[in-house]
Amino acid sequence: MDRSAILKAFESNLWDRTSYLANARKDGEVQDSPDLLLVDSGLPCASFNTIGKSSLHPRFGMDRVESAIKHFQSKSAPFNWILGPLSGHGSMEPALKSFGLSCPEEEWVMAMDLDKVVNIPGNLPKELEIKKVSTTAALEDFANVLAVATKPPDENLKTIYMDAKEAAISPSRPLRLYVGYLDGKPVAGQEAFSAHGILSFYSMAALSSTQGKGYSAALIIAALREAKKANIRTASIQTVEAGRAIYERFGFKPVGRIASYG
Repeated sequence: MDRSAILKAFESNLWDRTSYLANARKDGEVQDSPDLLLVDSGLPCASFNTIGKSSLHPRFGMDRVESAIKHFQSKSAPFNWILGPLSGHGSMEPALKSFGLSCPEEEWVMAMDLDKVVNIPGNLPKELEIKKVSTTAALEDFANVLAVATKPPDENLKTIYMDAKEAAISPSRPLRLYVGYLDGKPVAGQEAFSAHGILSFYSMAALSSTQGKGYSAALIIAALREAKKANIRTASIQTVEAGRAIYERFGFKPVGRIASYG
């Protein structure tokens, strides 16, 4: 894929993933129009309450911008407005700031051409057992790690995944979840989403007691190797500037910028 095709696939993947679990929850709500996406998980969890996909003109679409923001503010629910490389980044910032939203730090969108990679670099720690989630028990392990590793711990994350367990472990799911086990105990988790010809990485976590041992990196390596075997041609990941060099060592290259306002 060239850069424009990568960014188009990346954003299509992003919006599908953003909607996926909310669509599977009875209390979830997804409003999807060609120029605006609003995803309400039904829980006070900013990670899964999202506004995005916006191609609204920040001058002539202010009423819809305000309405989307008030949807969450009226419920006192945290949320993020995502400005992707093709959906408002570089043009929507003034409008969002005028409503009091802010972005702590922009991130890089980085991509890897799996067709050009003969072998995914990196070694898997021998002590770490890596499993792809396919059962309710494994899903609970993943959700527990994610909830506990979040600062502060967020039980809403566990609720979202477990409420949507049928979609999360369905054989035909685009959601790919991995758990790393140490002596039989779950210590790291990684979420990837495969759609539109690209494997994109999202949530990742490791227990504080095991951080710095390379377990999160091991899950990424395992997922990339599996994707290559499945003939997926492209992978993407988001990272702040401090993490850019880490992912460049994997073979990822920066292709765009993304911002999350809340």
